[in-house]
Amino acid sequence: MKIYVSVDMEGISGIFSFEQTGRDKKGSEYEKARHLYTQDANAVVEACKEMGAEKVVVMDGHNGGYNFIIEELHPDGEYITGYSRRTILPGFDKSFDGLILLGYHAMAGTFCGLLDHTQSSKTWFNYFINGKRMGEVGQGAVMAGGLGVPIILVTGDKAVCKEAKQLLGDVETVAVKEGLSRNCARIIAPSKSHQLIKQGVKRAIKRIKDFKPYLIKPPLEVRIEFQNTDTADGYERVGWKRIDGRTVSRIVDSTLKIL
Repeated sequence: MKIYVSVDMEGISGIFSFEQTGRDKKGSEYEKARHLYTQDANAVVEACKEMGAEKVVVMDGHNGGYNFIIEELHPDGEYITGYSRRTILPGFDKSFDGLILLGYHAMAGTFCGLLDHTQSSKTWFNYFINGKRMGEVGQGAVMAGGLGVPIILVTGDKAVCKEAKQLLGDVETVAVKEGLSRNCARIIAPSKSHQLIKQGVKRAIKRIKDFKPYLIKPPLEVRIEFQNTDTADGYERVGWKRIDGRTVSRIVDSTLKIL
């Protein structure tokens, strides 16, 4: 059994501010958050190995992909980190049995979604595939589904867990915190979160054959509504079709080209 793990930071245990995520500057709060990020990833690797996974590949997917504390990583995982990636999910293919989305957040505009956004918290407003509004959970589901791989677990705040279930049905979820606003949360101790994450991984792997890939047949219309017109200007210059002042679209022939 092979499991691929895509990690984002906003939904990691103990994270509740953009300062922690390094969005604006990488200061002391971001450095502390890197430890939380690495520890959540380690909890997943440990649980996967306890459940008999032969290979666990963990992709550092936040803000360019250079966030892990390398010296603290669990020795039984394989890790993808670093910049200038040729694909969105490096090393991911149809040979994997399941995809885990660790530390994810709700789509832009979600009420009480902690640090809610879709791709860019500064420039993107809404994202659609074939007219369906989606966030980063949906993007992961479409890309994995195109390769025949299901999402088996999503962790983050309560809002992203609700979003995942609405999109994917009976997927396993683990809520490690609850957003009281975009920048305020009710959290639990990371040590407790790690227990919950491990339990979620084990539940997901026990019923891994129950999960089905999220399938959308290409061609796909991708539409992005930005917060400002200048971002749309830039996308138009590189070939996207201009729909209105803040919106662009394009048709893609593969689920791996939606970003």
